[in-house]
Amino acid sequence: MRDYLVYCTYCSSYTLLHSFDKDSGSFLGEYSLLHNDYTRNSVVLNKFLLSHLGHTIRSIPSKTEDYRNIICTASHFLENDIDKYVEESQDRMRFSERNRKSEREIGQVQLYLVEHLLTHELQMMTQARASTPAEGQVMLGKELGLKQSLEVLRKVRSDKQFA
Repeated sequence: MRDYLVYCTYCSSYTLLHSFDKDSGSFLGEYSLLHNDYTRNSVVLNKFLLSHLGHTIRSIPSKTEDYRNIICTASHFLENDIDKYVEESQDRMRFSERNRKSEREIGQVQLYLVEHLLTHELQMMTQARASTPAEGQVMLGKELGLKQSLEVLRKVRSDKQFA
C-alpha cells in the first residue's frame, strides 16, 4: 500500500495523507501515536490547503527519495495538534455509532408497537360477528391479511440482520 504526503515548496511544510481508503473514497489522514489511529477525515488537509493558498503544492508518493527527504527536513504541519484532531474524529465516530444504535433500537420499539396493534386488531376482528355471508367473507379476508402481516412482522423481527 502506498502512502502520500502533500508538500508546500514555498514554506517547506507537509501534511501526511497516508494511504487511500477505497471503501470511503478518502485518505486515512494524519496518524496519532497517542491514539494509535488516523484522523480518517480531511480536516488537517483542508487547513493545510487553506493556509498555503497561492503556494506551489506537490503530492509526493512514499518509497521515493523526495518523500524521505521531506519527512526528514521539512516541518510537519500542525504536528502538535494531530492528537486533538484524531480524538475529535474518534468522538465523531463514537457519536455516529451511538446514533446508529439508537435509530435501530427505535426501529425495534416501533416493530413491537406495530405487532401489538396488529394483534389487538386481530383479536377485535375474531370477536366481531358478521350479519351477512358477504360481510363474513370480507371479515375472513381481513383476518387472513392481519395474520399474514403478523407472520411477516415476526419473521423480520427474528431475522438476525434486523436485530
